[in-house]
Amino acid sequence: MTGLPHFFESMKAYLAEPGAKGLERLYAAHPGWEAPRERVALYGRFVRHHVVDGLEKLFPLVRQCVGEAVWEELVRSYFATGPARHHELNRLGEHFPDFLADRTRERGGLPAWVPALARFEWTDFAVYASEEQVPGTVERLSPNPTVTVLQHPWRLCAFVRGGARGEPLPGEELALLWRHPRTLGTFYMAADDAALLALKMAVEGLASADVAAATGVDEARIRAAVERGVSDGLILAP
Repeated sequence: MTGLPHFFESMKAYLAEPGAKGLERLYAAHPGWEAPRERVALYGRFVRHHVVDGLEKLFPLVRQCVGEAVWEELVRSYFATGPARHHELNRLGEHFPDFLADRTRERGGLPAWVPALARFEWTDFAVYASEEQVPGTVERLSPNPTVTVLQHPWRLCAFVRGGARGEPLPGEELALLWRHPRTLGTFYMAADDAALLALKMAVEGLASADVAAATGVDEARIRAAVERGVSDGLILAP
């Protein structure tokens, strides 16, 4: 058993750089090892491919915005800092937004909004894949349990909806993302007064008439806000 920690440490180093140099260092660390080199090299490429393929699927807009040369360098660096460890392949990209944020702070070279865009894309997937169950029926107005809030100083919702062309406009934004109970796709929007009011009513169990009496806002406008929230799946109604 004394050689097992050494083996795993050497494999960890190899998987951080699964090319020809990494393969040579791996075999040098285990003199006399007779495992076929082509199979070990294939394993290294296979593990790296999981990370590369996962990142490409999870962060297509980040890839588009930074360009291929920068993207490939980012993927190499990310793989070196965190090789594939989780059995669920999409989870391999979970820490990519934090990686980009740290890199932006330490080295620069990336627009400051790129880590926020990556967090938006990861949240989009996380909401879609959430194990949170959206109830089929409710007894009273209720918030969608998959609703997630992101706050950032850029207008990312409009930027993403427009295909992520150019750069996002600056401006504080409270983004709401949730899984629609019928289509099961991820919906998102920059929170406005109507959406926030509908959510508040759902969370606190407020009736339209009571809100109208307390705020002086026409009850028809309040009902319209609730109806829009229900139609969008942001809130659930009996």
